[in-house]
Amino acid sequence: KVIVTSATIEPHRFAAHFGGAPVVEVSGRTHPVQIRYRPLEAPVTFDDDDDPDDPDHEIARTQTRDEIEAIVDAIGELEAEPPGDILVFLSGEREIRDTAEALSEMRHTEVLPLYARLPTAEQQRVFAPVFAPHAGRRVVLATNVAETSLTVPGIRYVVDPGNARISRYSRRLKAQRLPIEPISQASAAQRAGRCGRIAPGVCIRLYSEEDFAARPPYTDPEILRTNLAA
Repeated sequence: KVIVTSATIEPHRFAAHFGGAPVVEVSGRTHPVQIRYRPLEAPVTFDDDDDPDDPDHEIARTQTRDEIEAIVDAIGELEAEPPGDILVFLSGEREIRDTAEALSEMRHTEVLPLYARLPTAEQQRVFAPVFAPHAGRRVVLATNVAETSLTVPGIRYVVDPGNARISRYSRRLKAQRLPIEPISQASAAQRAGRCGRIAPGVCIRLYSEEDFAARPPYTDPEILRTNLAA
């Protein structure tokens, strides 16, 4: 008997390969999750002082925020929501440290980083059960290890910048690399599924709905991104 399990693979492709094997889907989400799109690039609104005779008046202008600024804005937006902890996905340790520093001045907020090199005692703070409502929110800053491998308790809100470090072999460099790339639709759905387990949740995506629709449905299997001769 062969059992293939995954949160992000294309199930029907595998089922067809094994001669129409049955597919069993187990939903981990029990509550609805609202998806909000807050892209880094947003149109600049014109005010009453704009001159309609100006030749540049009709030119669409956009304002681009950096990722950390957008994360701070998203967490500020979630302050108006009911109590619950926030999970923010980031691409690596440096991004987590920079974001933690930007959030350090927020009141009633406990910032908890989560990455592989973090000391075990610090990692355990993230997974400590929350037995009673606390005064503020916990904001967990994690890599995509929290996408499928780990379940962080108490999460009700997710902030998804839409990228991750993906291991990929470079034929030119003849080495395995970890470039930051846009995640697939399946990974985005998995990230959104981290909330909605204990109560209705909200996932804020820091990219547009059009960007999401243009992304590949599934992440390339790791066997296709690795040098098997190494």
